[in-house]
Amino acid sequence: MTANTHVSEQPSVPVLPSRAERVAQLRQIMGHSDARYQPLPRAIRRLVNRHYDRYVVPLIQACWPELPSQPFARKARFLAADLYASAPYTALFCAANRPWLIRIITRLAHALPWSPRLLGWSARIALALLGRFAYARAHRRIILVAAFIAIIDYTFDHAMTQAPEERGRILTGLLDGTVAPQSGPLRLTRALQLAMSHGLSPAEARPFHAAMDQVKAWIAAEVAAMRGDQDACGLAHRMAGVEGTIDGLLFPIHPYAGDAARRWMVDCSLYIQMMDDWIDADLDAASQRSTPVLTGHWTPATLTTLWQQTLQGIEDLARSGHLHRPHYLAFVREAYVLMLHEVMEAMINGVAD
Repeated sequence: MTANTHVSEQPSVPVLPSRAERVAQLRQIMGHSDARYQPLPRAIRRLVNRHYDRYVVPLIQACWPELPSQPFARKARFLAADLYASAPYTALFCAANRPWLIRIITRLAHALPWSPRLLGWSARIALALLGRFAYARAHRRIILVAAFIAIIDYTFDHAMTQAPEERGRILTGLLDGTVAPQSGPLRLTRALQLAMSHGLSPAEARPFHAAMDQVKAWIAAEVAAMRGDQDACGLAHRMAGVEGTIDGLLFPIHPYAGDAARRWMVDCSLYIQMMDDWIDADLDAASQRSTPVLTGHWTPATLTTLWQQTLQGIEDLARSGHLHRPHYLAFVREAYVLMLHEVMEAMINGVAD
């Protein structure tokens, strides 16, 4: 989704429809969701919210006890549990190299022509069992990484008042262990980083450190965006955050997720960023931060193309795992559609603001 030609960050701002019209356009692009497939999204979110309470809340209480009384607390849980942590589980139900328990479950669901509701309830039971009895290290790291992404983004944008370069220096030093955290958000960011890296094997350490390098690239991109530097891709320095988010979320499941899963998840992350910028164009314009929507690089046509690409992508991912029967492809696709509809409505209604 990147461009090869230079696009200035400061062209004349296109005339955008009103927020209400933009919301209506977005809902039209995404079409309808099918409630029959709701059990799988609900099961995933029930699982990750339980892990949020178990692994993230104690760190909040220790490092930033004021957070639960702040408006950001609701957004932090939504981003970590309902948005970021859901993606790896969705990928695991499609990836070619699935964990053996998930492989058994998916093969059974693939072989039997079950109805959407029966498929959903079987997945719900399977996730409940997996969440309690298997892959404990992966479950813990998925929610810790998801919370880390939410907290570090908030910290950079809202909990630091320094000049852009100084914010970048502090956050990069925090990740390297050379700068001591001086506030609740910084303490929580560091605690989440240490918790998700605890007990890594050498094989696990490689994707973790690669993900941390991507986080540093995101920090540098945020600094550049705050300075008003031009992005040769025309994407207002968005791609570093999109790719860093996905590399972080993939590190806990790196033995199972290959290039196909990463490509699909990057597309999903980019689409969510597009939705966010499209809905919040007025707020971004008021804050004088350039976005690809404000430069005219992202339009309804761009949104439509990428939305369809993510729908095709999850089917292609399932096929790469030898899951090709129509009822199973519909199962994973419609579950994804439901989750993205819920994300869209949360953005529209201010839950993700």
